[in-house]
Amino acid sequence: MRRRISLPLKLFLIVFAFVLSCIILISQLSYRYVQKEIRTTDVYYTNQILDKIDQYFTVNFSSFQTILFSVESSVKANIDNTDVIKKQLRVLYELNSNYVSNIYLIKSDLSILGGSTPTRIFDEPLAEREPLFAAADKDRRTTFVSDPYKSKYSGWTVTMVRYLNGAPFPIAIAVDLDLNAIEETLFKINRQEQMNLALITASGKIIAGFSENKGPLNIQDHTFSIGETSAEQILDTAESSLQLHTREGTPVSLLKKPTEKFNWTILSINDESRLKAALSRLETYYIELLAAGFLLSLFVSFVIAKYIRTPLYALKTKMKRVEQGLLTTTISINRNDEFGDLSRAFDRMLQQIVELIRGAELHHELERKLEIQVLQSQINPHFLYNTLGSISNVIRLGQIEKVDVVIESLISILEYGIADASEKVSLRQELQNVSDYIAIQNIRYNRNFQLIEDIEAGLIDFPVFRMLLQPLVENSIFHGYNGGGLEGPITIHAYRERGRVIIEVVDQGEGIPSDKLQHVLISEPSDVEVKRKRIGLNNIHDRIRLHYGEQFGLQIISIPKEITRVQALFPAGLFKGDASL
Repeated sequence: MRRRISLPLKLFLIVFAFVLSCIILISQLSYRYVQKEIRTTDVYYTNQILDKIDQYFTVNFSSFQTILFSVESSVKANIDNTDVIKKQLRVLYELNSNYVSNIYLIKSDLSILGGSTPTRIFDEPLAEREPLFAAADKDRRTTFVSDPYKSKYSGWTVTMVRYLNGAPFPIAIAVDLDLNAIEETLFKINRQEQMNLALITASGKIIAGFSENKGPLNIQDHTFSIGETSAEQILDTAESSLQLHTREGTPVSLLKKPTEKFNWTILSINDESRLKAALSRLETYYIELLAAGFLLSLFVSFVIAKYIRTPLYALKTKMKRVEQGLLTTTISINRNDEFGDLSRAFDRMLQQIVELIRGAELHHELERKLEIQVLQSQINPHFLYNTLGSISNVIRLGQIEKVDVVIESLISILEYGIADASEKVSLRQELQNVSDYIAIQNIRYNRNFQLIEDIEAGLIDFPVFRMLLQPLVENSIFHGYNGGGLEGPITIHAYRERGRVIIEVVDQGEGIPSDKLQHVLISEPSDVEVKRKRIGLNNIHDRIRLHYGEQFGLQIISIPKEITRVQALFPAGLFKGDASL
């Protein structure tokens, strides 16, 4: 025979699994939340750095414009004195040599007057100056910024050139930017902030940056690509943030920002190394949290299982003795809770049963029946007393085999009922509780209230209030079927309809008269004495409306003598596979 697992052990395992799962879930959600926050902060911080770099280039652009205008004013004032112009070009160059490679004038024959030492000596015409002079001559009112190129005297540079209007002969003013200084600035930021920054032109050429990086980029001839995505494709996208993969499959995040003054774009490529470094520091904390959660789960599970096991075993022992015919057995459970109430009620019931049996020997059958009716009327106000009365009846009638059924159903209902009423449970758990409840009522009334379940696929684990269905089923038995006077099927449907989940209990009993139907869901005044204390339909109705809004709650459709439908309406969006919602 297969050995049955005891209820305390089941409870221990369930509580252990539940507490540990909650801790793991909370840990995972916390970890993901922290990861998301770190990622968001990292993106925000990177954008701040990009803004600062753009401001840096904006200031430099203004400085370069100032240099051009200074040269323009100086040349115009000394147009006939070449020596003075050369001296002033040299002075301006030396003042700005930290970020300028050269300051010079380009003549129409492509020869120059230079400010740097090499160009003061070597001023011969060079073909590389032809596009610069042509661009300045084409639009004489604006400043032209070239693409990066290899200059004979300035090296890898970008030139800003402006036509000198008002001169007696064609001439342009040019400033070569020191890209090495710009690149060193980017490298410094990369090292300090653990970033990977670069400055690229509209055609996808690298102006500065990336060259010290040994990461996922393929750099050749001042162009680059990330995996299969070229620089031109990156620039063509409208998004400022991209998620790409390198050729090795490494995921990288790319942020881009166009500069305000230059026709350039600042790129930041993050392979999440900073994020991983930050998260790795949290791993130890989460491992410790999980270990503490494991120990806490064991402790809580043990305490709860022990709290239930002692009185439960005492009750089980007492019921076993009763099953064996020892009606005078007494096992005291001195607890001020449901188990204590159950034990005392059971003792009183046994005492009354013994008295009834003894009285049956002295009095006639009618007096014995009257005493049983008195006993039943005394315990009728509470479901617990009703159930214990049912146990009494089946013992008295010799139907010992039904005792286990009633006790097991009662234990299941008690376990279910002592939990936190605010905790939501799955529809599956509610159906099991109703099944236990109907099993007791069938034995109590000696009727066959057939429970029919029609649950739409996917809704068996829909989260509902604890004790949602039992009051609805109880309403069907006590009002639809006249408190056991009639018998019939009780059908429970669950289905989706127009953005709602509808759970309904249907009986084919007496129905509710139309004049009473509109008052069923109205809460009773607090001063009205209710003879039979139980959860009313208005209680369920108010709880649903309180949690989910006025458009939800209970609806009752009743045709007297034919059918009654009590529908509980919930929002369909409540169910996302998480019964804790």
